[in-house]
Amino acid sequence: MNVEEKLKSIGLHKSEIKVYLHLLERGVSTPPQIAKGTGIARPHCYHILKMLDEKGLIQTQENRKRKNYIARDPDSLIVAGEKRQEMLKQLVPELRDFYTTQKNKPNIRFFSGWEEVKELFLMVLGAKKLYALGSSEKVSSIDRKFWEYLVGEIKNRKIVFDDILMASAKEKTAREIKTLQGALYTVKFLPEKFGDRPMDLFIWDNNIAFMALNEPIFGTLITDEALASVIKLMFSAVWEKL
Repeated sequence: MNVEEKLKSIGLHKSEIKVYLHLLERGVSTPPQIAKGTGIARPHCYHILKMLDEKGLIQTQENRKRKNYIARDPDSLIVAGEKRQEMLKQLVPELRDFYTTQKNKPNIRFFSGWEEVKELFLMVLGAKKLYALGSSEKVSSIDRKFWEYLVGEIKNRKIVFDDILMASAKEKTAREIKTLQGALYTVKFLPEKFGDRPMDLFIWDNNIAFMALNEPIFGTLITDEALASVIKLMFSAVWEKL
């Protein structure tokens, strides 16, 4: 991945990348110079410069009532990213309130492939109480970094978590989760006779999520109050027997 592709991956558009790289390489420049150096029409350059300024990547200098532009130190990208992450942390809970009160959202949603299934896993972060059955060890083997982030966020958000794991996870995975979760996390194990199943089941609020973790990886989310209450009842029955 070259520099342009990397800048695009963090949210800069093609024209913004051209102008930003031009200012990094050439230093202080006027809009006519930028337009000539990038091949972008001057009226459009003004719009791009405004966007880059708002993102904190360039700054304006006044010279005899004329505006010149210069790129900030590339470390400003890190600062801008940190501000964006902080804003997202504040925004997501507010957006989730809108999401969970939608009247016409579908009762069943399907997720195909690991990237989409990660989105399904992240939905549990809106829960206050979470029930799970399955193979957290499998999730860890697929994407360790994501698994650590997920468990860490469950801890940070103080989600009460009852977890039934496969017998194969008894030593390693459960110990790691317990360390991260502390008192809010309780775990029990299925008997070895049930074997190992590469799947996860999560129940929270009115939601039931099934994730198949062998290829092809896929997931299903069912949102229904009555069905969720029945699955919670079944989970409680199994929980008491273990």
